[in-house]
Amino acid sequence: MSMQDELKFKIPVFGWPANAGDYHNVPFDAADPRGAEPLVKLADHGIAGENYYARTDGQNWPYNQVIEGSLPDIWARRSIAEKLVSVNRILQPYGVELFVFDAYRPVECQKGLWKFFWAEAARLKPNADEAELRDYVLNYVSDPSLFDAANARTWPVHACGGAVDLTLRKIGSGDVLDMGARFDEMDPVVYSDALERKLVAHTIAADDPRLWNRRLLHWAMTQEGFINYPFEFWHFNFGDQMYALHARLLGRADAPEAAWYGYIPPPEG
Repeated sequence: MSMQDELKFKIPVFGWPANAGDYHNVPFDAADPRGAEPLVKLADHGIAGENYYARTDGQNWPYNQVIEGSLPDIWARRSIAEKLVSVNRILQPYGVELFVFDAYRPVECQKGLWKFFWAEAARLKPNADEAELRDYVLNYVSDPSLFDAANARTWPVHACGGAVDLTLRKIGSGDVLDMGARFDEMDPVVYSDALERKLVAHTIAADDPRLWNRRLLHWAMTQEGFINYPFEFWHFNFGDQMYALHARLLGRADAPEAAWYGYIPPPEG
């Protein structure tokens, strides 16, 4: 791609101050009619994907097992599904499409993920105290331990239906593109700007396909109004508390005062 493309697609390098625990302070507007949107199956809207946490073949590293509480289908708020359809239209000229790993996530599944990442953090940081471990784990997953359906300050963001974890795959072959890190890898290489930093440090080439794959995903999703969570190149939000927080941190003129997607119970079918 050209230098003009680089200016359009380049992921900003941030000294980001917020992690997955900070959005809880963002208010939720229960009167916003958009909050009544139902959950829908992404497959019904032609969005490719497979629930990473519900895989039964053991091919969901680093878990290698079904996460308790995960759903066999991938669900999200109706507007999220419609936006993902629009993102695929943007991506079509590049010969790729979205592939979704996860979107709406029941609280029970969130608890299973928190437990797993806490154990991993303890293994990686054996000398860390509880506060340090919690802060580290919050870079990767929201804490569901105090969940209360009536208290917006306790809602895991994926339990609100406006968050989605995804990547790109080739149209036709279905081959998933290399993003330079695995989904749910617990390492700074998954930070959205990690490869941009490597480029600045001259440890990767300017035409590295992993860099451009990340840029393309980031650009296409933001064209439809999604905001990326900078600690995970695959995670994007719209309408929830994390979205409102990051819109504010980015200084966006349209940053909402409150989220309109709040906690929603798991679908029945």
